Amino acid sequence: MITESILAFNQVSKVYHRKNAEVTALKDLSFSLPPDSSTLVTGPSGAGKTSLIYLAGLIKTPSSGKICIKGVPTSDLDDSERSLMIRNEIGFIFRRANLLPYLNILENVMLPMSSPDEGKAGKLLEKAHVDKWDRFPRDMSPEEVQKVTLARSLVNDPAIVLADEPTAELDREATANFLELLGKIDATLLLTSSQSSLHNFFDKSYMLEYGVLRSYP
Repeated sequence: MITESILAFNQVSKVYHRKNAEVTALKDLSFSLPPDSSTLVTGPSGAGKTSLIYLAGLIKTPSSGKICIKGVPTSDLDDSERSLMIRNEIGFIFRRANLLPYLNILENVMLPMSSPDEGKAGKLLEKAHVDKWDRFPRDMSPEEVQKVTLARSLVNDPAIVLADEPTAELDREATANFLELLGKIDATLLLTSSQSSLHNFFDKSYMLEYGVLRSYP
């Protein structure tokens, strides 16, 4: 039995037009992520890591090539279908968590839900080892903030979680703790980082440099 890839890129490129110049962020990327796999993409600043996450998350569209999520070509989706796919199939974790400062922990986690469910949000926070849910973002450490963001990314049971430099502001111990939690999620994971030393936490690793993707040695 052939298992459909959760995310597949086929010869995907992204070109930005800036003033009178073209900047190629990604060049002919081809890869696929199977269900429940974890993949790391490392590279220096400006390598195209955020562009990769934005394309995978349907925030931006490719200049050329084909992207499929669960076998569905994303170019075939209208705006409504695209919004539904983002809500139902994709979870996001960014370098800066973007938690709303006027909502407490529990309220922030429930934000993506169409119908708030305190029980489900609470269970996810427990799995992320976060307590005192009436606290606000200003009262949390950077590690706690990212744990809350992890819980929020999972509230709609996504097929894939996309994490863009989520450990950039964490120390070594907090990074290890956070990656161990990520390794337990019931979803495919694609994470970008400038730290190639993290590859032992993942099933597959790639290097991205000057927009070109290569398998990690």
